Amino acid sequence: MATKKSRLEVLRSLLQEHTFESQEAILRALIDSGYTVAQPTLSRDLRALKVAKIFTDSGTYAYVLPQSRAEHESKRRVISHTYGFQSVEFSGNLAVIKTASGYASSLSGELDNLNAREVIGTVAGDDTIIVVLREGTSRNVINHMLKAVIPHYGE
Repeated sequence: MATKKSRLEVLRSLLQEHTFESQEAILRALIDSGYTVAQPTLSRDLRALKVAKIFTDSGTYAYVLPQSRAEHESKRRVISHTYGFQSVEFSGNLAVIKTASGYASSLSGELDNLNAREVIGTVAGDDTIIVVLREGTSRNVINHMLKAVIPHYGE
């Protein structure tokens, strides 16, 4: 019986070598590699590997490992509408960020990767991100974070 560790190693290898647009495609590749897992197990494995689903320049989605995100980010930084950012509004210790449809998860992942201690967490939908700030945190933290990941933000 295959161990979780070996399954994660194979999954990591598959994600490094191939582009997957869906979890179904990843499941098929795992089956071809001798690992039969249920979709909920795959979701947990992807979470354990910190895999992100990003919107690519070609207009599709792709599952990428954390180190791959930096490569994709460098390509996207030249596009003025990076991450489909549209606006940010605040309410108390919450920031609500609006994006174009399909971009919220990617932008949320990039904000999470900044590991800002002032941020308790983010929740992303299709076109909206909620960022929960620690009590007493300045709203400027969000603006600095957005400047770090969105070219020309605030200009």
